[in-house]
Amino acid sequence: MAIIVGLNNENIEIMYENVYKGHDKYCTNTKITHIYYVISGEGKFKIKDEIYKVKKGNIVEIPPSTKFVFAGQMELLLIMNPQFTREGEIVGEENDLM
Repeated sequence: MAIIVGLNNENIEIMYENVYKGHDKYCTNTKITHIYYVISGEGKFKIKDEIYKVKKGNIVEIPPSTKFVFAGQMELLLIMNPQFTREGEIVGEENDLM
């Protein structure tokens, strides 16, 4: 489930994600910085072939042009700068963390 919040600042988008398993495939976006705040739960992020365990209270920043995927059972707050568009999005191979 995702809830999209509209803001007056056109450079930022904030989303709430209730994650039951994670992304199906790796993601890369050449234009967007993703900042995830773990509201509850725990899981793993794989960023540039490094695996990071995350739990409530952790923040994960993923710069543009960085390949990543995540898995776990978590509530996440996602902040994107600039706002999400499919332009620059690259979908990769299957998630190997699940």
